[in-house]
Amino acid sequence: MRLSALFPPLLALWTGAPLQAQPVPVPRPVVLVHGFLASGDTWARFCDYFVRSGYPPERLYVHDWNTVNQAADHVQALDAAIDRALMRTGAQQVDLIGHSAGGGLAYRYLADSARAAKVARYVHIGSARQKQAAGPNGQTPTLNLWSDGDRVMAANAGDIEGAVNRMLPGLDHYQIATHLDAFREVYGFLNDSLPHVRSLAPQTSVSLGGRAVFFGDNQPAHRALIELYYTDSTTGQRLSDTPDLQTQADTQGYWRFEHVRTHTPVELVLRASETTRPIHYFFAGFERPTALVYLRALPAGPSLLSMLLSNLPNSTSQSVINVYISHQAVQASRDSLSIGEFVLSNPTLAPPEKTAISFFLYDENGNGHTDGSALNRFARLPFLVGADVFFSPADTSPIEIYFNGQRQRVRKIPSDQGVQVVVF
Repeated sequence: MRLSALFPPLLALWTGAPLQAQPVPVPRPVVLVHGFLASGDTWARFCDYFVRSGYPPERLYVHDWNTVNQAADHVQALDAAIDRALMRTGAQQVDLIGHSAGGGLAYRYLADSARAAKVARYVHIGSARQKQAAGPNGQTPTLNLWSDGDRVMAANAGDIEGAVNRMLPGLDHYQIATHLDAFREVYGFLNDSLPHVRSLAPQTSVSLGGRAVFFGDNQPAHRALIELYYTDSTTGQRLSDTPDLQTQADTQGYWRFEHVRTHTPVELVLRASETTRPIHYFFAGFERPTALVYLRALPAGPSLLSMLLSNLPNSTSQSVINVYISHQAVQASRDSLSIGEFVLSNPTLAPPEKTAISFFLYDENGNGHTDGSALNRFARLPFLVGADVFFSPADTSPIEIYFNGQRQRVRKIPSDQGVQVVVF
């Protein structure tokens, strides 16, 4: 059964120090729809900006859908999600935002007059150029955000007749859905005023939550076990042998921790089931509360992604590392990404047209050396990159990952004990 879920009201997870921003006058609920191979965490930065600009968190919803299942009735699922948002808030209409493939879904949704009546304004971000503004006869007020730096939409981007068009120079396909400049355009269109994105008061601990899903199809990893460990920023080692916090996700994969220390590196371990390998997620630390930390288990069941990732090494003799950039692509001509001494942001692995955000690193040929060659199995998909890089768990020195001035250090874990994901 396919997944169609709205993220629960975000208010429950914003329980830290009060924001300094004043609420905007009764804003319409906002429903945000992600793109291909993505999940609701695409919108983590936008939701943070909305809250810091005065939106009550319970007016913000992200819609998860299975972008790899073209046969599903995604329009009906989005309609049900919007109905739930209207019922939960008592509003007459929502504002709708779609990124990339989510924009195509939103246009299909708005083609029907009864459905379009539920949407006050629509924002089309980094998505294909259409013949006219959204809605029957182009009647839904539409903001079209695009960029000359978006290589995914390079042949299909541009102004839409009847829409408010904004071209943001130089932003890649993901930045256009995460960048503060893009948010300012969105907020201004929805509210007829400019946002005032306030700062949070310093906090010593925050609430942290999100969702456990399977990579690709966003099916919930229901009842998954989630452990939190604090780690040493220098050695990458855990500060405790037992979890500092632990919980179990609900039937839809939602989970939550209270009182997570700020400015402290964190390892989150996802145990989706007793028969699947754990996924170890590493973060440099959290400064403010968030409800949009997604933990992805390896895909289950027959699918392109499960075939792609089924051959990840599962042994005591090497580690498997995934470096995930959550808010932008890595481009060789613009960015700096390295792991140990090996530069990942090279023209072979990170050309602009690849829009690389997720790097799978392991010793594919088993020769015990880093060859650095691109792995052909990842060549045909956007966003995903593979490279032959060897990490020996017998070497107890930490792995250092550098991205555009940020550094993380993590320990090496044998791949039969789990896959490691380092998040920037």
